[in-house]
Amino acid sequence: MAPASGTVVVAGWVDNFGGYMTYLNQDNGYQTRFAHQIGTPPVSYGQWVPAGAVIGYVGNTGMSFGCHVHYEVLSGGSFVDPTPFI
Repeated sequence: MAPASGTVVVAGWVDNFGGYMTYLNQDNGYQTRFAHQIGTPPVSYGQWVPAGAVIGYVGNTGMSFGCHVHYEVLSGGSFVDPTPFI
């Protein structure tokens, strides 16, 4: 689910590492990324989504060894601790 409102900038297969992924440019300036989802995400490039919207489903695509969501948070292009955003 989207942790905050924002615009989808990636929704689909990215590479072998992440498999099916969703990138969300949040309205608060952060970017969140969700990897290893199952199937094409239920959102599309350019779509604005509210906080709490379903943007993908837990999966095992790409370089993954079990169902999970790889969750990343970036600020200004740099990775930050995602814990406060969960």
